[in-house]
Amino acid sequence: MGKMIYCHVGLRNKLLLAFLFLYGLSFAQTYTIKQKFTDDYIEVQPFNQGLYCLFRTSEKKAPTTTFMKVFLNEELRATDSVNYSIAGRANLLASYVNGKFLVHAFYSKESNSEKIIFYVCTTEGKILSSFIKTAADFSRYFPKSIKKLKNLELSFVPNAQSPDMLLVQAYLAYGSYPLRSQLVAFNMEDGRELWISNAPFFNLIQTTENLIIGLTSTMTGSAFNSNYLQQIHFVDKSSGKLTKSILLGDGGKNFRNVSVFTTNGIDLMVAGAEYESANSKNGKFYMSMFDLSGQPIFDQVDSAARLSTRRMHLMGSVFNQDGNLVLVGEGFKLDATRMVATTAVSILLGVPQVVGGLDHKIDHLIIATLSSTDGKLTDFKSFPVGPWLSYGRLLTYDSKIILIVSGQVLVYDANETNSAPSLFATLNTGENLILTSFGPIKSKRTNRLITLSRFH
Repeated sequence: MGKMIYCHVGLRNKLLLAFLFLYGLSFAQTYTIKQKFTDDYIEVQPFNQGLYCLFRTSEKKAPTTTFMKVFLNEELRATDSVNYSIAGRANLLASYVNGKFLVHAFYSKESNSEKIIFYVCTTEGKILSSFIKTAADFSRYFPKSIKKLKNLELSFVPNAQSPDMLLVQAYLAYGSYPLRSQLVAFNMEDGRELWISNAPFFNLIQTTENLIIGLTSTMTGSAFNSNYLQQIHFVDKSSGKLTKSILLGDGGKNFRNVSVFTTNGIDLMVAGAEYESANSKNGKFYMSMFDLSGQPIFDQVDSAARLSTRRMHLMGSVFNQDGNLVLVGEGFKLDATRMVATTAVSILLGVPQVVGGLDHKIDHLIIATLSSTDGKLTDFKSFPVGPWLSYGRLLTYDSKIILIVSGQVLVYDANETNSAPSLFATLNTGENLILTSFGPIKSKRTNRLITLSRFH
């Protein structure tokens, strides 16, 4: 089998790494957004050659909720804006862009009437159309009618191959798990329902020109004798019909953490770490490859337990210049230091004891390279870091990795596996990093102000 080149869909700018290192860390060019209310969600997203900011501008008791979307250029100067006026009290639910359209979904309640409004815009920001769905519309997708639309969650499915079709996973969440769900397709321009799928809720999902491919995970058995069943499902995109389901791995005898679920339109790649149980330290890396009919091509598990003394939290992945997969994880040990110290202080002060959980003390960054040709592990690196007591956030562009953890921003090049991650910047409380096509942007939250600053 020849090597297939897999690529992430999203931000790609080969000049970004040069930008990170050629410029200093002083800040100029800023844009500030005033948050109307402390619980308001403000969306800042890279878009085309700039970014947009979407936020509420109306007062709390206004009969109509107004949102403003401001487009910023690379100098963080506003070049255009669009207003959305929605009757009643409204909140932004989700946004989606597929290269042809930009879609925003808002929830609104006016008196006792609830609705979800979808706005379909061009990539330049012009509103093309809008359509409304009510509780009665969504109730058709579930065994029982939906009494409160605010309990409904929406997840847009990336579908760049068919931009005129809007794929939505609608689900009713109880706690943190979607117990009832429905995959449905709408016409992008008028909201007309194209089909309702008979597929289950997908934890991970990919699309091709003709297929929707999803992953489900189900725990079976008792707490002492359980299996973790993972299945891959193939759905016909033209009809929404589930056509085939296959088991992943060994049918749940070993626990598999799926970090990568992606396709190049020819094959489906699934990869991550395998353990004897969900709490085991002896992690082994694996890769499975399938053709798009569901037939397995190979299932390769690394022969060695690479983390015999540590547990691992998989953060994400990137593909290197050779098209091979580079998995990134945080190696940690369970640590009771803070729990013991808190208990000791409680005893000394004579106050009730509050015993917390064990810390995950992260002390190594794990880098594993797997061949996209046969799934074999070709390189393994473990770099000492921290120690940190919180998980990091991973961003990728091209074959570069940015790790944000405990206020530190580290950069790692997947093509230079022997070079340790290097410190790029330090973020203070309330600060975050956003990647754009023209470089990294720092966002800073102070009270009700969010300030965007460009590295200069």
